[in-house]
Amino acid sequence: MTRRCLSAWLLSMTAVVAGCATPPPAAGLKKTQAELLRQQGFELTDEGWTLELAGKILFASDFDKLDPHGEQVVRRIGTALLSVQIERVIVEGHTDAVGTVGYNERLALRRAGAVARVLALAGLDAAQIDVRGFGADKPVADNASPQGRSENRRVAIIVPVP
Repeated sequence: MTRRCLSAWLLSMTAVVAGCATPPPAAGLKKTQAELLRQQGFELTDEGWTLELAGKILFASDFDKLDPHGEQVVRRIGTALLSVQIERVIVEGHTDAVGTVGYNERLALRRAGAVARVLALAGLDAAQIDVRGFGADKPVADNASPQGRSENRRVAIIVPVP
């Protein structure tokens, strides 16, 4: 191989390797949308781009209202989603395992609804927000400890991938 051919080959291989280092955007999303989701803390899961609000927005036991900080976080997320034309989301509410199954499912739905209302105030179309309540069905921590129960009282925002 001549020096010129070797240089061209190395340059093309560098471009291939560099292209592999950047994760591709999720199917159906523009690069700018995927980048924004990553910046906001969303992670690609089997359900779509998911942002667990545990740690950012936790609900007190038997409580379904957002405090002013929680409202600010959700409003910022809604504004960011709209800035890259993401208009459809799923909001999932969760509870700890204290209480009856039926009560926890209703409480989880109210928590998801509280987040959905703030997303709508940020400009998302309420008809494009799918609200779901799972109760204690999907814990992220052990319900045996106060810390674990606290982590399980949460809401997740999911951007579905077409």
